[in-house]
Amino acid sequence: MSEFHVFFKRYLQYFIYLILIFVIIGVFTKSSFVLGLVIGTVASAISTFVWYHYLSRAINSEGLYISSGMGIRFLIAIMACLFWVRYPDTFNIVGIALGLMLTYVMIIIHGVNSLKK
Repeated sequence: MSEFHVFFKRYLQYFIYLILIFVIIGVFTKSSFVLGLVIGTVASAISTFVWYHYLSRAINSEGLYISSGMGIRFLIAIMACLFWVRYPDTFNIVGIALGLMLTYVMIIIHGVNSLKK
């Protein structure tokens, strides 16, 4: 199985479901909080892919230097927050922050599920 296919089965499909739900809610409510959740969730999905890529690369590597992609994930979070800086009336910073935290919630859920098996 390819790396992207495994990533998709573990994380990305849940992000796609969440993004679709938030977009549908955002279309009907026109809420800045929900639009912030959409931006944060998209950034969180990209951030999770970067994290998963660096994790799989570290597992398959025999070198001493292991990177987690923290710099790239930090830049992704900054870019998501720049939407709020540019359009503060359209996007809510709390929604963006909660969307960005979804990565860590999913990692914890995946870890707990792995311990149960």
